[in-house]
Amino acid sequence: MKQTFKKAMMPLAVVVLGAAAAFATNAAKQSEKIETAAIQGYYYDHNETAGNRCKPITVDCKMGAGPVCTDFVLGQIWALDAETETTCSGYLSRL
Repeated sequence: MKQTFKKAMMPLAVVVLGAAAAFATNAAKQSEKIETAAIQGYYYDHNETAGNRCKPITVDCKMGAGPVCTDFVLGQIWALDAETETTCSGYLSRL
């Protein structure tokens, strides 16, 4: 009886593990797509009047910790258009 049970369950276990691996692979691919999507960022323009200094720009960065998201010409790119005395706010990091 034990041998028959093992023989019957082995193919089922292989199918379940295969399906779980397929779902895990697909989820990893989907998270990569989300992470590499271009997002709205803001750069600080010192030449504008107060209240209008955070200008929108589309960047390939992400929210969260990591190396600072920068543009070669514009400098640091910020996540939010909430202006302080010398910057916009919200940290963005490079992908």
